[in-house]
Formats: sequence, C-alpha cells, structure tokens
Amino acid sequence: MRTVEPDERAGDLHHRGAIAVAAGVGLAASYLVAIQDPVPSWELSLTEWINDAPDAVATVLYPVMQFGTLGGPVLVAAAIAIFRRDWLLSAATVATGLVTWFAAKGVKRLVERGRPATYLPEIVIREGDGTGLGYVSGHSAVAAATAMMAMAALPPRWRPALAATAFLVGIARVVHGVHLPADLVGGWSLGVLIALGALSIVDRIRSAGAEGPGEPA
Repeated sequence: MRTVEPDERAGDLHHRGAIAVAAGVGLAASYLVAIQDPVPSWELSLTEWINDAPDAVATVLYPVMQFGTLGGPVLVAAAIAIFRRDWLLSAATVATGLVTWFAAKGVKRLVERGRPATYLPEIVIREGDGTGLGYVSGHSAVAAATAMMAMAALPPRWRPALAATAFLVGIARVVHGVHLPADLVGGWSLGVLIALGALSIVDRIRSAGAEGPGEPA
C-alpha cells in the first residue's frame, strides 16, 4: 500500500496557474451573465432544452448528483485516508468541501439571482419546490472542488472521469429544474479556485514539514 511522501507536491497537478486563470475567467463571465436583467434568452432556451430530458435521465443522474453534496468530499476524504494514507490531503478535502459549500451560499446572497422557476413558470422541477437563490450552484461548486482534491490523490488517467462527474452533477441540477447554466459555470469555477487554494496550502505545509526545524543559533 502506497503512502504519500512528505515532500511530494499535492497531486502533482501541472499547469495550476493556467487552471486558475481559466476558472477565474469562467467565474467572471458567468457572473456577468447572472447579473443581467432580464435573463438572456439563450440561457433560458438552453435551460429548457436540458430540463426537457426524460424522467429516466433524471433518475440516472440523481445518484451522481449526490457527489455535489457534503457527502461527496467526506467519502473522497475517507478513500484518500484509507488507500493513500494521506491524512493531510484527506483533512484538506473535507475542509475544502465545507468552505466551498458555505462560499457558494455567500455568493448566492450577494448576487440574489432566482432559480429557473422564477423566469420559466413551465420548468419541470424534479427536486424540492424550486424556490431560493441560484447563482452559484452549490452542488456544482462542491463537485468541482471535490474532483480537484481527488485528482490530487489519483493517477492522471482518472482525471477525465472525475471532471466528467463534476460536469454531470451540474447538468443534473438543470435537469432537475433548480439551476440555470450560468449557475453551473460559476459553481464549477468557484470550486476549482477554492480547491487550488487548498492544494497550495497542503504544499506549503508539506514543504515546511520536510524542511524541519531550523538549526540552533
């Protein structure tokens, strides 16, 4: 069973700077869409098209959607602790999930954008009553953040599957009638940025631990 080395960079995720820039652009672009009044017609049309998926699709996507709840990072953290013996990354994964969830709630209150039912009375709501605030999608944010933390623990060949899972969580939220597309992009972007920050902190802690205490004067 492999254990993490103390001087190993978290996940060896290359091009973090480029990923951060892309996520920042995604967050900014989605915000500019989210604050438009009225909601752009193309976004409403795209929402209706995705939401028109058969009930069977919603049923299949429902369990995938749970990856965007707080259970997602807890399960991934447990797997990291059990299979990687990386207690630091495991703890960071749980913390990242919590921070992302509450950060998404904070953004919702700042932007105050409604959910699809506010703008599309005929939307098919498959979860809850469709009320509340929409931007950003908390499920999408947590799924993206959790996927990033899992990528840091797994070989590169797993990264497309993890990215696809986070993507499907967001799509599921539209299929279930509780989010607009810009909500998803904002959530994914926010989650990625928070996870990158968490991985940077993990790297710093490991580097400090590897260096050890300084020599006495």
